[in-house]
Amino acid sequence: MDTHSISLIITLLLVFFSAICGGIVAKFLKQPTLLGYIAVGVLFGNLLSRWIDQSFLQTIADTGVTLLLFTLGVEFSFHRLRKILGSVVWAVTAQMFLSMFVCFLVLLGVGLEFLPSLFIAVAASLSSTALAVKILSERGELETLHGEIAVGWCVIQDLSVVPVMLLLPAIVGVQASGTATITATILVVVMSLVKAGLALALIIFLGRKGIPRLLNLVAGLGSREIFLITTIGIVFLAALITYALGLSTALGAFIAGLLISETSQNHAIFAEVRPLRDIFSVVFFVSLGMVLPIASVVHQAPLLLGMTFLVMIVKWFLVFGLSRYMGYHRKTAFLVAVALMQMSEFGFIIAKVGSSLGVLTGDRYVFLVSLTFFTMFVGTPLLAGGHAVYYLFYRTIGKLLPRLFSSKQELTPNREELPIKNHIVICGYGRVGKYIGRALDMAKIPFLVVEYNQATVSELRSKGIQVVYGDPADKDVLDFAQVDFARAIVIAIPDRHTQEMIIGNAQTLNRRIRIICRTHHEEDQRHLKSLGVHTIVQPEFEAALSVIERILPEFGVTPEDLSGKISRLKIEHGLG
Repeated sequence: MDTHSISLIITLLLVFFSAICGGIVAKFLKQPTLLGYIAVGVLFGNLLSRWIDQSFLQTIADTGVTLLLFTLGVEFSFHRLRKILGSVVWAVTAQMFLSMFVCFLVLLGVGLEFLPSLFIAVAASLSSTALAVKILSERGELETLHGEIAVGWCVIQDLSVVPVMLLLPAIVGVQASGTATITATILVVVMSLVKAGLALALIIFLGRKGIPRLLNLVAGLGSREIFLITTIGIVFLAALITYALGLSTALGAFIAGLLISETSQNHAIFAEVRPLRDIFSVVFFVSLGMVLPIASVVHQAPLLLGMTFLVMIVKWFLVFGLSRYMGYHRKTAFLVAVALMQMSEFGFIIAKVGSSLGVLTGDRYVFLVSLTFFTMFVGTPLLAGGHAVYYLFYRTIGKLLPRLFSSKQELTPNREELPIKNHIVICGYGRVGKYIGRALDMAKIPFLVVEYNQATVSELRSKGIQVVYGDPADKDVLDFAQVDFARAIVIAIPDRHTQEMIIGNAQTLNRRIRIICRTHHEEDQRHLKSLGVHTIVQPEFEAALSVIERILPEFGVTPEDLSGKISRLKIEHGLG
């Protein structure tokens, strides 16, 4: 075995060892694994640089980013986009342009050149879909109002990557040609936007017509190997075509993913490609860290920390203000803004594109990668503890800030007492709360809903259902809902911190009230019991019992034996 082959093997070993160590550290710190990959990559890349084959690392990293963008495209949902397109697309556009403008001016002001400032500002305007979806899903908040808005916001930003990837190289070309007049720049921007519009139109057309037919034909052969090879072929063919047109190969892969996302085989394709994506994307993130010189990061630390703070505050303020302007409750607006504070994984990809175009060299490339890393590192725990951060904020700094776009209902205090007693208060009228309300309505049991989704409140009022608009964790809101005269309160909100505040306020208003609470986590049951919750319902456990009640009788289990087994399960689960 020659020296070059040994160098390649050592490089791969270091990459995978870095990934394992980084993944373990990230899991221990409850951070996204990609942050661990980059951090340990920085450490190993600086300590063991002489053992690493940089050209080989660059080649497999480029392959990794191609597959990474392809799978991001496959996961893209036009259906999800249509659901929120009319309501937030203008707000997303405004947020991106204003974020870019502010960051661009600040970067120019601190001495960065025009093109590096532009690339960094564009990257700063995007937010991470992967982080938002992962954390919201873990907390059971993906289908809540703020979860849907945040994910929809990210989806529209992801779609904007297509024109961004077209515009940036075009502007670089104008600057390089020496004809960077205002007229020439505007002409290039207009032409690039036209190209982007045609590209999106082609994506939609082929995604509905051409690609599905090809994949149906290949799927009909019944061979997984041919199906996988065809899929990978589509990815690299799209990357090659965009490269031939003078565009980024990563853009071609993303477009290929968008095409396939509209086919009926998209889930099967994602399952087939995901192992390859995972391996190569790990290499990509580790390689990002390995090429970052620690000395350069330390040298730029003051500017990095300042820009991290600026980017996150600017994006939070813009998203919060725009959400309030659209009529969302301040808690919804706050949680959406927190979910979008961090930069996107596309920041790493824009850094790669800028490096390949010769725009982001040396310290500028290190600055963008480090800035993306820092905002994600700081933003992740803020998003994970979003509800606690919200209540802490409004108990402290929030009192000093002016009210932004407050609705008439929020500004009008609840003075008149509602004519209701011996009722049930339902906190949250989402997937769980609406069925509880429907059952109580059929049983003619008086109930009242506390909800801060304005659309839900309007719908309930149109149906004649009593509802209070406000945050159920607010003691004044619960007082107006006549909790002191209620027989029971149902907490159908999944967030633990909000649950704790509702429980405490409800018990302060009415010591005899019966509290029924949902939870997604078994470990929260003992804690909720200690707070005085009478009945705890875990939806996943109840679903399991429902399946058991249906399947065991088919295997000859008697009703008495079935009842005994279910009782045993409840005891083991802590509900006996």
